[in-house]
Amino acid sequence: MKQVLLKNVLVGLVLMGLMTPMVWAQKRVKFPKGQTSVILKGRTTGGPSESGGMNPVAYVFRARRGQHLTLRLTSARKHAVFGLYAPGMELVEGAQGVTDWSGELPATGDYEIIVFPEDERTNTTFALEITIV
Repeated sequence: MKQVLLKNVLVGLVLMGLMTPMVWAQKRVKFPKGQTSVILKGRTTGGPSESGGMNPVAYVFRARRGQHLTLRLTSARKHAVFGLYAPGMELVEGAQGVTDWSGELPATGDYEIIVFPEDERTNTTFALEITIV
């Protein structure tokens, strides 16, 4: 009886851990004074990790509804892609698993760009150009 109870408790803890959202460090984007563009450089890594085999890099910036955003990602091995999320972590249409995106922003608030490797075994350096007008 104790073994069954212990097994049920362990299964419950594992399931709770799987349902908990993964959290990674976010870097706040700062545009140079008087500039509307910035280029950020980083590195994504594959292999075992808490995020399911990938270590993404997350950038956060504040923007207003109606502003035009252009994102361009280049990577050494051409294996990095990004996802763009509007305030409230709503995925921006057409901006998931891509290297380029341009469009009008739907809301005012903090946006998040998550750069990650296309597969969990790939490490790659990248440059992300962000332009807001």
